[in-house]
Amino acid sequence: MKLLIVESPTKARKIQGYLGAGWRVMACLGHVRDLPATKDEVPEKHRALPWARLGVNTAGGYAPLYVVRPGKQAKVRELRAAAKAADEVFLAADPDREGESIAWHLSVLLGLKEAQRVTYQEITAAALRQAVAHPRPLDLRLVAAQETRRTLDRLAGYGVSPLLWAAVGGAQSAGRVQSAALQLLAQREQARLAFVPSAYWRVTADVTARPAFRAAVTHIRGTPLAAASSFTSTGHLKPDVTVTQLDATKAGQLVTYLNGRPAEVTAAAVTPVTRRPPPPFTTSTLQQAANARLKLGAAEVTRLAQALYENGLITYMRTDSPALSDEALTLARAAVEARFGPAALPAKPRQYATRNANAQEAHEAIRPAGAFLAPSQTRLAGSELALYTLIYERTVASQMLDAVGEKTTLTLQAGVVTLEATGTRLTQPGFTALYDDEIRDGEDQALPLLEVGSRFPLQNAKAEEKRSPPPARFTEGKFVQVMEKAGIGRPSTFGHTLETLQKRGYVALRRRQLHVTPLGLMIAVYLQGQVPQLVDTAFTAGMEADLDRIARGELTRVAYLDRVWKEELAPAISRAAKAVPAVPAPHVPVVFTPRAGEVQARIGDRSVPLPAGLLLEDLTPDMLPALASGAWTPARDSEGPRKPRAKSAAVKPRRKKAASGSAGAERRPRRKKTPP
Repeated sequence: MKLLIVESPTKARKIQGYLGAGWRVMACLGHVRDLPATKDEVPEKHRALPWARLGVNTAGGYAPLYVVRPGKQAKVRELRAAAKAADEVFLAADPDREGESIAWHLSVLLGLKEAQRVTYQEITAAALRQAVAHPRPLDLRLVAAQETRRTLDRLAGYGVSPLLWAAVGGAQSAGRVQSAALQLLAQREQARLAFVPSAYWRVTADVTARPAFRAAVTHIRGTPLAAASSFTSTGHLKPDVTVTQLDATKAGQLVTYLNGRPAEVTAAAVTPVTRRPPPPFTTSTLQQAANARLKLGAAEVTRLAQALYENGLITYMRTDSPALSDEALTLARAAVEARFGPAALPAKPRQYATRNANAQEAHEAIRPAGAFLAPSQTRLAGSELALYTLIYERTVASQMLDAVGEKTTLTLQAGVVTLEATGTRLTQPGFTALYDDEIRDGEDQALPLLEVGSRFPLQNAKAEEKRSPPPARFTEGKFVQVMEKAGIGRPSTFGHTLETLQKRGYVALRRRQLHVTPLGLMIAVYLQGQVPQLVDTAFTAGMEADLDRIARGELTRVAYLDRVWKEELAPAISRAAKAVPAVPAPHVPVVFTPRAGEVQARIGDRSVPLPAGLLLEDLTPDMLPALASGAWTPARDSEGPRKPRAKSAAVKPRRKKAASGSAGAERRPRRKKTPP
């Protein structure tokens, strides 16, 4: 009998059915050994050692103290008995660093002198038979990289977290990836709250051609009209631009000036547009697309993809590579031909390469496993079906023709006012017939091709007040993209990182946007001042690059840990002050201070606890007196978040804002049409 050990029971059942008689497939349930999490987990013979609670001997080559994880003792005994009875033992944990580490720990616990490592990209009968027929030795370089990462996480977490316990109180935590991610979010939150918006106006009018279309004012007397791009990230006009910035009165005058005035076409340009299909999914791009299109959080995408993989429906979901195997290319092209005919296929298969110079574990892209089952054939439902459909359509579309079209740009002159209209249309939909990766804003329009010199009256002119936009908050999908670009962590950990930040109360999700809480802001500001290396994205990204070097055998773990821990992090931790942080709010006269792990707001000479669920954007000058006096009660608005409300204040119905633009202009007396 041959024994194959995998990680999950679902995977074990699936593989057992493929391998059949002569095989026993068992699940180890993930990691079986780890560093001790509590002092009770430290073996009696090691408890007297000064480093035992830490679990890493920093003075002895960073030797880790591994213990069987709580609740895994019975599983280890079961696996030992099965391994002893087996003729051969194969270790088939996932094909990445964590999987290699799990396989190594199993080999030690089971006493396997020459472990046979089995890896596969998909859970199909053909892939499994091929994998067990070609086992390999353990890759100890991958094991060293994982062990280094685990050691560094323990040293950083156990080194910095006590600083937070003393300064902030409560069960706070810091981490190599978690704290750097929190810092990025806190910087964005502070920039938003310090932002001072400026008003500008967008004026549009209908051009009564056939068909009619809408054009926007771009210039007045040759000077550009202020637009969103005219302002800095702080909300002020850029110093090097000259623009016309309208107010409500001038915008109304411009509307009056345009209505009924003829506009002459001064330029008409048609340019070809070609869009290539996007590559098949990597871990990161799948999280981004599923968040944008399916409204799924990063952690949920990770769990759903894991389930699809373990059930043999998709290939391994932790990958930095968009490449497809020759077999997958053939199957994807066959799916295109079956649905759209041979004319939808390019002459040669499309292959994609990663743009990430530090890509690790670059397996195949995430794609349908096996025979490329159509979504309707999978018996899936709900979010699992939606995610599988997304993966299937993106993979198949990657082998389709380009989308081809044309962009039309029309420039018109109405007196001293210049207007412009743009429109795009596809002449050959190509891959967009199956999968369109662009999410449009609804303003795209089809434009007629007009002759220069032709004239058309304008009508229905409207003015819309705009505000210079603050730095946008991140959705989970956008922040995954930010973390990947900054080199913080690995795509397989992004979902867990965001989940941890939310569970700790440092980040909250409201209307699908990530908000840093007052507690999260306090933690970020404290770490930035006391242990800046931990929240420095360049420092964290450098760690990831060095772990890759260890995995390639170009750097030893001891040399790396000596440099990062002994020379950089440990001295910074020893210098860090444990003083209680006082963090001013960026936008209101409030100072946040901690008390027993919770946040208080100092308003004038009073300190009051902040209500649970209150976010930074909820704090406004109007609510501070009620908050300081305690005369508030939490209320829920129509969108769900908790907001403070004064007890004594009557709730008044919201007044609708007066319509801007032409509606406002129509209530004014008619005036002579003069340019603003």
